Amino acid sequence: MRYLIDKTKINWYSLILVTTIFLPFFYVKSVPFLIFLLLLFWILKNKSFKDSGTKFKFYFPYLFYALIFLVIFLLQDHSNSALKILERQTSFIILPFLILFKDWSKLELISFKKYYINTTLCIAVFSIIALLYFYFTNVDFVNTMDETYLQWKLPHLLGFHPTYFGLAIVVANILNLTSLEKEQNIFKKKAFYTSIFLTIYLIYLSPRTAVFCQILVWSWLVLSKAFVKKLFKFNKYGYLTGISIFITVVIFCSKYVINKFSNSISDRRFILWKPALKAIKENHYIFGEGLGNGKVLINNYIQYNNLHQFEAPDLHNQYLMNYLDLGILGVFIILVILIFPLLFLKNKELILFLLVFSIAMLTESFLYVVKGVVFFLVLSCFFIINSSYKTQKLKKH
Repeated sequence: MRYLIDKTKINWYSLILVTTIFLPFFYVKSVPFLIFLLLLFWILKNKSFKDSGTKFKFYFPYLFYALIFLVIFLLQDHSNSALKILERQTSFIILPFLILFKDWSKLELISFKKYYINTTLCIAVFSIIALLYFYFTNVDFVNTMDETYLQWKLPHLLGFHPTYFGLAIVVANILNLTSLEKEQNIFKKKAFYTSIFLTIYLIYLSPRTAVFCQILVWSWLVLSKAFVKKLFKFNKYGYLTGISIFITVVIFCSKYVINKFSNSISDRRFILWKPALKAIKENHYIFGEGLGNGKVLINNYIQYNNLHQFEAPDLHNQYLMNYLDLGILGVFIILVILIFPLLFLKNKELILFLLVFSIAMLTESFLYVVKGVVFFLVLSCFFIINSSYKTQKLKKH
């Protein structure tokens, strides 16, 4: 079997990893099967445990994160809610191990980037085709609806969550835009135009946090001296002004985007932050309610106040969810997995990804949802491996 795999031109491990990121957006029950495939290919392809000490150094934060959840679970009364949360955190042990303790080649890292960017692009293009098909087959119905109806309908046609896919687009643009300094001119143009298309699509999709993160990524790009000098040779402030005007015009052409951003201040999710902050205060800002008990508390608050507009007891804030369940320790372990890699690696791709994800967790509980956990683990580990590979290369030179 190993012989057959080696004879193909497909980098299977990279392809399965990218599939593990995107397939749960549409079918979350695929995760155990995909992890099993990763384990199988890891056994077939991994030849040795080179640099195990260095690899464990980067593996430690994920292991530490999972063990804290396990300890809290063992010290409290068990509940179905706590068991479900703990089950999702086991991915922090398995997935990072399968990625970090693999012998990666340069070709596999490049293949991962290509597969990821192309998959993001294909989903975006296919969703636009699906939207056009829906429009032309339902013209009379669409004309009776609000003018922003099609923009609202876009993510529902394929069944993906706009926040998650929006963040996936931002990561694709990080991979694209940070490669502009290194690739040949023909690849620079392709990467740049792909990023422009994905940015426009992202604004039309209009997940607020992802759009904000994308603006940060573009701002970094414009202020990067290497990019400005080698690709466009424009004054960086003039180019920044041009991009800002372009994004502003695109945003204000859509009432849907305007309404989304204008309603951010009075977002309904803030209603649920009140009982959470009250519980944190009652626990002296140190202790937590216990694993899973935060959701129980929020659910009771929803039922007591007849807030039936909430489909689930979710605070849409990972920091607050961890704080409510685990106390100050819950916030600390998030900071560990975000900051620890940066103590050893200064790669800009890794910095941008961790910055973007740390902002995204302010408006979404990514690490309490399977697809969010998988998304973070695979990409953070990839950026660590890629950054470590570049660092070792520089040391050799």
